[in-house]
Amino acid sequence: MASRHPPAEGGASGAPDSPQAYVRILGTRLGRYVEFEYSLGDGTLAVELILSPKALKEFCDARGAIILPADDALAADVDRVAWRAGHPGLLRRIED
Repeated sequence: MASRHPPAEGGASGAPDSPQAYVRILGTRLGRYVEFEYSLGDGTLAVELILSPKALKEFCDARGAIILPADDALAADVDRVAWRAGHPGLLRRIED
C-alpha cells in the first residue's frame, strides 16, 4: 500500500524557495470529475479538491505538481474518465 505522504526528497516548482507540490488521486465523481489531494512539501497538510480531467492537468502543470501513484484499480477508473473527457494520459506514472 502506498504511503499517504509524498517522498521526503526536496524539490522546487517554479522558484528556488517553493516547496514541491504533490497530487494524490482519490477517486472520481459522477464519471466526469477527479477527486484528489493537493499538498506542498512534506505532505503533512493537504486539501481535497475536485476538478475535471482537463482542469486537473492544467492545475498540475501550472504548479509543477508530481502526481503520486494511485492503486491500479483507481488509476484505471481515472484513466477511463480522462479518456472520455478527451484527455487520455492524465496520470503520469512515476517510475521506481
